[in-house]
Amino acid sequence: MAATLAVVIVAAALGPSRPAAARDPITEARAQLDQARSAALEAAQQYDSTVAERQQTEAQIASLTETIPLLRAREAQLRVVVSERAAALYRNSDSGTTFQVSGEGDPTDGARRTELTEAATEYDVDTARQLRETTEQLAQAEVEMRFRKTQLDELLVRLEREQLDFDAKVATAEKALWRAEVVGAMRARGTTTIMGASALAPEDIAGWFRATGGRTTVAGISIEELAAIYVEEGAAAGVRGDVAFAQSIVETGSFNAIGPNNFAGLGACDSCSDMTHFPTPRDGVRAQVQHLRNYADPNSRSDGLGHPPSPFWYGPGDFDSFFAKGWCSTWEEMGAGNWATDPGYAPKVLAVYDRMLEYGT
Repeated sequence: MAATLAVVIVAAALGPSRPAAARDPITEARAQLDQARSAALEAAQQYDSTVAERQQTEAQIASLTETIPLLRAREAQLRVVVSERAAALYRNSDSGTTFQVSGEGDPTDGARRTELTEAATEYDVDTARQLRETTEQLAQAEVEMRFRKTQLDELLVRLEREQLDFDAKVATAEKALWRAEVVGAMRARGTTTIMGASALAPEDIAGWFRATGGRTTVAGISIEELAAIYVEEGAAAGVRGDVAFAQSIVETGSFNAIGPNNFAGLGACDSCSDMTHFPTPRDGVRAQVQHLRNYADPNSRSDGLGHPPSPFWYGPGDFDSFFAKGWCSTWEEMGAGNWATDPGYAPKVLAVYDRMLEYGT
């Protein structure tokens, strides 16, 4: 009792045990990917074994389908033989025919022949009965096999649907791991490059924006469509479209103050009363990410873009001759004359992006 009390006192002095430390995002994403792959593999193995069982069942059904008619035909033949022997016995017994006795047990003896004929008839009758029973058993087995095949067909349909779900989960987990690695590398460097692939998918971007209570439509399209345009156009220009979206949040006050399809203040200046107009949202985003590419890449050329330079922003040859080409490769260098005059421009954009990452990861 005293020992138990001592343990309680010591435990109370130490306080409650600390919860296990949470795994870092990359480790967690890798664990989820391993789990998804394991489940997908198990589902694939179940599918393969079910296919094999169905093939075996189909082979058994085919064998029974071939065997049962043969057995029925054999039974019918035996019944004909039995009928003929029965008729012969009847004729012999009715005609009073006597046979020459040539010795005891002689096959020519009439009684002996009758006895053998009766025995053969009984054997054939018994064989026919066994054939009938076997045929009935096989017919029942065929019914059961066909029922099992129906079950297997239904199971395979369900497994195919489940396999698609598992494959989708694997793809999602792979994407989450890639995103965690991108974000981890970015944070390890302490800088956010302008060029690169988006760490967030369109649905992550749109989901975050909706969660903030922002507008559901921007410039006549849904926020989901606009997010997809940013990721697509960013990829075509070799620029992180998700960070460009964060930039547009800062530039437009969460899309509450935008020019005609201009989400990045292109053409605006501290003393200007207007900015560049773009005919469609995609045109505005394309000009924005292409301009970001020029700021980030000292060797950027128009022929290295996924789309020709925006004619609504760059004149012929202006993309290749842009004066600020390569001035800032990271978002941390933006502002204070690079793109914007505000020295706090980069922290504002990256603060928005950090919130987007927290939502998406």
